[in-house]
Amino acid sequence: MIGIDIVDIDKINVDKLYKVFTDCEKEYVDSSHNPDRRREVVAGIYAGKEAVFKALALDNLGLEVLKKIEIKHKDNGRPYICYCGENIDMEISISHTNHTAVAVAIDLSNLQKLK
Repeated sequence: MIGIDIVDIDKINVDKLYKVFTDCEKEYVDSSHNPDRRREVVAGIYAGKEAVFKALALDNLGLEVLKKIEIKHKDNGRPYICYCGENIDMEISISHTNHTAVAVAIDLSNLQKLK
């Protein structure tokens, strides 16, 4: 499955989105000292969580499951996904402009079954 999400950075409420962020995600966001960049990072992580939510078809669990989806970053900045603290077999790409953040997540475990 593939999930995609797009977020309008100008309309986000950082405090509201923080409610579904993990401590690790909050630390990553707070490490950005540029307030404009901070909003972009929050929007990107949130779009990533939503893309994973859609790719895994977790809608039957409700939006509270977003707290269990964690977007982490490797030393080179590349994002990866954990679910309930465990790495999962997915790829994610997050990008943004000054006004829009977008994320695409691909569930690789389903692709492996097709081979």
